[in-house]
Amino acid sequence: MIIRQSAERVVLVRPGPGLVRAALVAGLDVWVVSDPGPHPPNARLPAELPPQRLLRVDFDDTDALRTVLTDTVRRHGIGQVLHLASDLEKGLGSGAAAAAEEVVRELSADGGKPARALPDAVTIRRILNESRTSAVRAHEARSVTEACSLAEDFPLPVVIKSADRSGCWWTVPVHDRPALARWAEQAVTARHSAPYLVEELLTGAKFRVETLTVDGMHLVADIAPEGTAAPLHDAEQAQIRATVRALLDLAGYESGTTRTDVLVGARGSRIAAATEPDREQAGNSRSRSTTTGGIERGTDR
Repeated sequence: MIIRQSAERVVLVRPGPGLVRAALVAGLDVWVVSDPGPHPPNARLPAELPPQRLLRVDFDDTDALRTVLTDTVRRHGIGQVLHLASDLEKGLGSGAAAAAEEVVRELSADGGKPARALPDAVTIRRILNESRTSAVRAHEARSVTEACSLAEDFPLPVVIKSADRSGCWWTVPVHDRPALARWAEQAVTARHSAPYLVEELLTGAKFRVETLTVDGMHLVADIAPEGTAAPLHDAEQAQIRATVRALLDLAGYESGTTRTDVLVGARGSRIAAATEPDREQAGNSRSRSTTTGGIERGTDR
């Protein structure tokens, strides 16, 4: 008997309630593989999930996890096995989380096509500014000297983004001239290369948005406040979801997980940065922030 795999049928591995709810609302046919106990603790999965679709397994037993996932995929013709790295990390030891992620990667690679990566920081800002989706004052420089000149003309404080020779992008908030001099020295020492992106330093309540994309469908799994940010009203959450989805649509992002930093201030929701945590954990680190008090905070023009 041949079982056809359906892209609309998905297995979510140890998901939080937010991801399950987003997948159900999007109309996906969902199975969940989770711990023997509640995950997260004291959290209920949506009532719309049929009990028989919730499969329990000990995540410390890698062989058992592989068997449950493989059997479920084959029996039900499931097209995709999906997870968020942050969900696996919650409540699991680092060894168990890494082993579970390796199992998921094995299964996900079987029938998957190469996923298009999220663009680099400069391209993301171009996309956002040209579309007026999340406009931020920003200029590109072709040298460290030009970047320093632009930063002083903004005026300070600013954020400067640049890539080192390994391709890792650095996000550095620069508040004054001594800090600008330190950035320039660091950029030369680490052999950063053009383009350099000089941006206004954003203010407002900061939120980290976790998103999982399936065949171009963006499931917003969590909007988490950071620092002193207060919980958002429904309308504000809807605005953040719309802003993040717009970026992913404009970037042509079809599959994977993204983490987007959004600041909510007087000018609405604006995107400070977007990364792919799964690619970074796989050894292809593409972003790094250097700051003592968080990234992308400052003046809101």
